[in-house]
Amino acid sequence: MSGGLKKFLELELLDNRYASLHGLRVLAIISVVQFHVTWIFAGENGIKIDGDWVISSLTVFFGMDLFFILSGFLIGSILLRSIETTGGQNLRRFYIRRVSRTFPSYYVVLIYLSLTTALTASQLHHLKWEYVYATNFMPLGRQDSLMFWGWSLALEEQFYLTVPILFFLLQRLRSDRARIALLAGLWLLALAIRMTIYVRRAPWTDLSLYEALYFRPHTRFDTLVCGLVLAFIHNRYKQQLTEWLKHPFHRALVALPSLACLWLLVRPWMFGGENVQLVHVFAWGTVTSLMYLGWLILLLHAPEGVVHRALSLPIFRRIATLGYGVYLVHIPLCDRIVVPIARSLYDRKVSMLLVWPLSLFLLMVGSLAMGYILHVVIEKPSLRIRERLAS
Repeated sequence: MSGGLKKFLELELLDNRYASLHGLRVLAIISVVQFHVTWIFAGENGIKIDGDWVISSLTVFFGMDLFFILSGFLIGSILLRSIETTGGQNLRRFYIRRVSRTFPSYYVVLIYLSLTTALTASQLHHLKWEYVYATNFMPLGRQDSLMFWGWSLALEEQFYLTVPILFFLLQRLRSDRARIALLAGLWLLALAIRMTIYVRRAPWTDLSLYEALYFRPHTRFDTLVCGLVLAFIHNRYKQQLTEWLKHPFHRALVALPSLACLWLLVRPWMFGGENVQLVHVFAWGTVTSLMYLGWLILLLHAPEGVVHRALSLPIFRRIATLGYGVYLVHIPLCDRIVVPIARSLYDRKVSMLLVWPLSLFLLMVGSLAMGYILHVVIEKPSLRIRERLAS
């Protein structure tokens, strides 16, 4: 293989400053993909999937929240470093880097789907909003939105637009405690908004509550703000936390509340079926933030152990590099390739004990392959242009 071809085929790996976070990203990718496999299968008339398994699988919804918190943490860390080294946010470089990382592959997939899909009237009407990253402002039913899973990408882009303004306000405060207090108040505001909507518009069906609260920017920004809080804590109190967490008892004080949050997330009915909707109001951002905040503090500041070493394995960095492409293509691949295969196996009386894990495996492999193609053909050239423009 020639040197030029080898260089073309190589991955432009993600920054390795926080190696253990790559393993977390991979776990989040798998959790999101498994969620959508079950969700799509449950909606297919030709595939019968056990109801208890559907509930168990869809209960693990919080992989997306991990992406949001990591995004807030990494963006917050970038802006803090920029302020410390240059005295300002360098917005030109910030936006060039964000646009070149996210826009090219997104538009390639969106344009491809718009050209190869028989669009409904509602999808055609709403398509213009998908092109401007406003997917989470519109109806997200399959008949209404072409890339309905783009709601999370839209939320992140909206975050990128607003976070420099937030940092401008934070710079005007006199102390780090005041800054963290402001961020904590902003984090709680999302819960207050969800609770207000829940109380004022009751009664709800489970689906209507999900559609009203789970996808919208004004109800789901708390996980991103939690990432900013973590960035400030890591930047300002890294040495103190590292020293404090050397004691096993202190690590337990951080880990146990996170485990309690996990228990609540996977058992939302623990306070009774009549209170599940109220639990969701707290779970969709508040509880997930608290859970991941504890885990991430331990990963970033506690003494390295077997979990940290496992999550830092080089293979996870390579898979995480392809994560954005995997997210973009996994639902079209599931619809067009995996579902027909699964339906064919199901019609042949193959047990779902084999069909579901096989479908997840095939979808992960196919999505990684397509993500790799997007990476070398679209993302890497965009990153080269980015470096020239941002320098």
